[in-house]
Amino acid sequence: MVGEQQRPSLATREVVCTHCEKTIEIPATAMSVSCRHCHRRVIIEDLEIKTYHAVLRIATAGKVEVQKKGTLVADVRVNELAVEGNLKGNVVALDRVAVGKKATIDGDVSCRTLTVEPGAKLNGNFR
Repeated sequence: MVGEQQRPSLATREVVCTHCEKTIEIPATAMSVSCRHCHRRVIIEDLEIKTYHAVLRIATAGKVEVQKKGTLVADVRVNELAVEGNLKGNVVALDRVAVGKKATIDGDVSCRTLTVEPGAKLNGNFR
């Protein structure tokens, strides 16, 4: 119609809620959203652990990287996890976990895909 302006389409992406594990569509630049299924806050941002970091729980629909000099003490619920340093806690990854050759994980791990380099130390149950 004459005089109407077209709204620019916003780029979106799909993520899996870390609470209810249902797919939600979000704006591409979002850092956190409310899940339309369970109505809980879903953090989207990626995290890098470079030093010692201890909390009860980390939950993000993004990726967590524990770098070589990093130590993470927490239960972790993420989309993807990469460990090059140390992690002490249980892990639920909705997609994949990659464990580097000098990494150590003390805790149970549940994920779709697990990649372990020779030399890594894993102590726990894996599903």
